[in-house]
Amino acid sequence: SFHVHRGVKMSADLQWLFVRNNSSFLLKNKAGKRATFTTEPYNLVNKNSFKYNTLVNKKGVGVSAGPDNKGVVLFTKRKGGRKPAMVVRRTIQYDRRRTYRTIRKYLGSCDYRQDLMEVAVRRASAILASQRPRKRILRRRR
Repeated sequence: SFHVHRGVKMSADLQWLFVRNNSSFLLKNKAGKRATFTTEPYNLVNKNSFKYNTLVNKKGVGVSAGPDNKGVVLFTKRKGGRKPAMVVRRTIQYDRRRTYRTIRKYLGSCDYRQDLMEVAVRRASAILASQRPRKRILRRRR
């Protein structure tokens, strides 16, 4: 009889060996051995590496623009987070410094991927900078 094993557990390193060259999220560069990028969700730098990969790591962090392009949304992936219900979403709509402090505090508590803390703050900084209105520069007529 045919028996299917459900819930087969592999280490993150073994999963990375399968996923690193064969993922549907990969954007490979045709011009040689340059960096390979990825479009997977919650990857902070869109770089195909074990550190930033959220498919194989149990914990992951993502930062994206908030609703109506105001503030940022911080995503954290819980254990077994391959299901959408296991992702915790937290909307942060403060000023810039308080947003950075909130992200550092949230990721620093309970040792939740402290290696991604500064990268998440940089991503939030870029998103908040893009949301600021641009100053209009008037050019003088000669």
